[in-house]
Amino acid sequence: MIRWLLLMYLGIAVRCYRHSFENLTNSLKVIYEWKYIDYDFGSDEKRQAAIQSGDYNYTMNYLLDTDQWGDKTFVIIMKFNGVPSSLNVITNKTGNGGPLLAPYPDWTWAKNENCSGITSAYKIEIDMCDRLWVLDSGLINNVRSVCPPQLFVFDLNTSQLLKQVKIPHDIAVNTTTGKGALVTLSVQLLSCEVNGSTLVYIGDNEGFALIIYNNSDNSFQRLTSSTFASDPRYTTFTINGESFTLQSGIFGMALSPLTQNLYYSALSSHNLNYVNTEQFVKSQYQANNVHYQGKENILWTQASAKGISDNGVLFFGLVGDTSLACWNENRLLDRRNIEVVAKNKETLQAITGLKVKRRISFILVHGFPLEYEYVLAVSNRIQKVIYGFDFNDVNFRILIANVNDLIKNTRCISP
Repeated sequence: MIRWLLLMYLGIAVRCYRHSFENLTNSLKVIYEWKYIDYDFGSDEKRQAAIQSGDYNYTMNYLLDTDQWGDKTFVIIMKFNGVPSSLNVITNKTGNGGPLLAPYPDWTWAKNENCSGITSAYKIEIDMCDRLWVLDSGLINNVRSVCPPQLFVFDLNTSQLLKQVKIPHDIAVNTTTGKGALVTLSVQLLSCEVNGSTLVYIGDNEGFALIIYNNSDNSFQRLTSSTFASDPRYTTFTINGESFTLQSGIFGMALSPLTQNLYYSALSSHNLNYVNTEQFVKSQYQANNVHYQGKENILWTQASAKGISDNGVLFFGLVGDTSLACWNENRLLDRRNIEVVAKNKETLQAITGLKVKRRISFILVHGFPLEYEYVLAVSNRIQKVIYGFDFNDVNFRILIANVNDLIKNTRCISP
């Protein structure tokens, strides 16, 4: 009798564990996927001309980031030689590699002359005023600076440029080491005016700094802190059994609409840090006296891209774990309050882009349309840049999940 009860209990436990594992594996749904990246060149002749000139080489195009507005899905392609356009939208056309891309706003912006166009879009963010903010690193092949880093702002209703700002050299690089790579941003919307007092936070992951841009007066401030720097203990990354070494500072950031905390971490670390931005909004700070908070070694692997919901649920990719985790800022910042909500060794190899978006559904509740939040993520097998891609296999994905579905029955629900 006891043996039978024990076997029954173990059977239930195994079934529950399997259900939980299956939920983690399938909790993020793939909405776009590519074996390799290709573009709508307008004609086969133009495509062949781009190949022959070296402007397009499908083996050098790697998906990095995404965002959505209306029926448009924007994607960022890392700018290497052979990448015709870094800022794009997904078209309704499909090629052998997957959905075809088209440059945004059009091909003229991708043909950068005299650094007047887009050189190397690295991260994007869409604000509530229907504006697309584009961080252009100015880097080719991720190392060679061919143009100054810039910020572009587009009106999505008209696809017209609202603003273009070059980032000064002494702001963009560490003047002591000469290093700098501006690769992540977060927008703090304070006004919808073109020159309103919106703040933009930019992470320098090679010069180890946080840059603050004030849209109202076009001023920049470069902040330094040990929390922005890579940790030499965690410069080895392993993704699905393949390892590489990288010394990287801030990569992913997310600004909480609930607390105004800006969450960040150095990619080469196991930390999770934050700084309250009220002092920046009110201009009540000294660059050498900013209070940074967080927890060292709170994570069991490196954290990548980040996004946060309206009620303070922070989502972030876990590189070595091929997973997506969450933490609710209404709870203590402690490892026991961090939960993995998606885990898939095949589809979540390196989450490099992450947004939490709001969408209105066609379902009416008491006569009003239902709003809900969803996670939008990019995975791109970034380790294959070193080990080599198999372009007969799916390499790049955009995935999606409802926030409430992800955090159901977890400690990421508000207490």
